[in-house]
Amino acid sequence: MSGTIQKKKTQTSRKGKKAWRKNVDITDVEEGQEELRAIERIVGHNKELKNEELFTIDVAGDTSVKRRLAKDRPLRVEEILDQRSAVPAVKSKNAFKKVEMTNVIESRHESKNVDRILKRKDQVPIKVSHKKRVKISTDKSYDLWDTPVEAPILPNTGFLPVKAKLRVPKTVTEKPAGLIHIAAIATPEGGHSYNPNVVEHQQLLAKANDAEERKVEILKKLQEQLSYREELKQLAGELSATEITAEGKIISTSVDDDEEEEDLEDKPTDDKATKKRKAAERKTRSQRHKSHRLATEELTKKQKLQERAIRQQIDKLREIEAEIKTRIEDLDNIAEKRDERKIAEEKKGIKKLGKYVVPELPVDFQLTDELCETLRQLKPEGNMFRDRFHSIQKRNIIEPRIPVIPSRKYKLKEYERRAYKNYDNLEEIKKKRAASKK
Repeated sequence: MSGTIQKKKTQTSRKGKKAWRKNVDITDVEEGQEELRAIERIVGHNKELKNEELFTIDVAGDTSVKRRLAKDRPLRVEEILDQRSAVPAVKSKNAFKKVEMTNVIESRHESKNVDRILKRKDQVPIKVSHKKRVKISTDKSYDLWDTPVEAPILPNTGFLPVKAKLRVPKTVTEKPAGLIHIAAIATPEGGHSYNPNVVEHQQLLAKANDAEERKVEILKKLQEQLSYREELKQLAGELSATEITAEGKIISTSVDDDEEEEDLEDKPTDDKATKKRKAAERKTRSQRHKSHRLATEELTKKQKLQERAIRQQIDKLREIEAEIKTRIEDLDNIAEKRDERKIAEEKKGIKKLGKYVVPELPVDFQLTDELCETLRQLKPEGNMFRDRFHSIQKRNIIEPRIPVIPSRKYKLKEYERRAYKNYDNLEEIKKKRAASKK
């Protein structure tokens, strides 16, 4: 038993507060104190420091970056070879012929000519024109701290087309006012709750009632416009009482029309008699004076009444001025309210897109008998898809439309095929044969 190794107990003693204090885990506290000591060693004090004291901004830059960029720069030879024009050079016809270089000279005369040309070239100095070349770096890397070089503006000679700058509209960056001022989801009223207040529920029902009354009035007006008038019905009854002869004359069969014709026949004789009677009866001088006196009296009476009305208006001048003033004020108030409403609508951003107006949604409501006590018994009202679509139309995101009923411009034509005609003829022949056999 002496050779066995005893394992150390993992659980410490819990007997007494002394053991508790001895075996408490204080690693978090020690780590925090170590951090504070590290700050004291670097800064010198243990106070809260600002960002400007803790951090610095590197303005000078790294010299190793410039060295690395200089190493990665392409060779001068490669830059010269890259700077070739896109337009091919003008060459003579002889330039396209391939010259074969050989060491063998064909004749002595030719060799003398070659030596003469070489001596001439050595004597004449060759002028070399050095062209200024712009450095173009093919590497995509660049120095972060270097100042950006502006591209040179080339003059327009008229040979190359100049691209016009695109004008971006202001509305690209601006947010529509309808999206800012109008809420995407309209909050429902208190009457829409499953357990609403009595007053709010009655207000909602009154609103729904007004909407239904407006619909009924519109339907009534449409029916009045589409219906026949009563005069047309009476005219149809009168036309039924008349008869049209073969010659085209209209003969009335009613008794009233006969009486009217008799009256028309008697009228010209009566008019002649009255004219003769009037011509025979002439007024006397006294009668003429009397009629003149009555006419003047009536004229003076009208003048006095007119003067009295003018005096009454003069007496009531202050009242009339006050009425005119109040009327002008009312008109000014109405104009101000109209302007305010227009400004409010412009701020909201509500505009008419297209030829159709955004339709009003029907009022979702439940009657007092339909109200339930719990959410399980709740009857759903409205349509979320319809509400979202209406909100998008109201905020001028999409154009309001109406459902288009498909219609044909030309009617469908029916054709009988030859096979169908032949089938009918065969059936008729079969029937005739069957009848002849019987």
